[in-house]
Amino acid sequence: MAIETFRWQTQIQAGMQGEYAYAVRKAKFGDGYEQASADGINSEMQSWPVNMSGRNEDMLPVLAFMRAHVTKSFIWTTPHGEKCLWRVDPETIRSQPLSRDVMTVSATFKQAYAP
Repeated sequence: MAIETFRWQTQIQAGMQGEYAYAVRKAKFGDGYEQASADGINSEMQSWPVNMSGRNEDMLPVLAFMRAHVTKSFIWTTPHGEKCLWRVDPETIRSQPLSRDVMTVSATFKQAYAP
């Protein structure tokens, strides 16, 4: 089965910032020396908050895509232009009606390393 692509334009807003977490192993020695190395081959994990607003008929497919990709990876390009695999953090999916015809959809995309 082919990996789907998140094709909607994401809104880059003031305050949107990606987070970079690293898995690092450290060994401290008695003389103050410390050794550090990456823990595994994929030691960096990015996450990006994504917020989108628009007409309900445009946002409902986005919400459906987010809900369907909690355990299934998809391709998305970050605001910096990096194309990677991602999954949606299930605890961050939100929809907010702004009026009868307009809504905001948001979630956090977390980097994935396998489909």
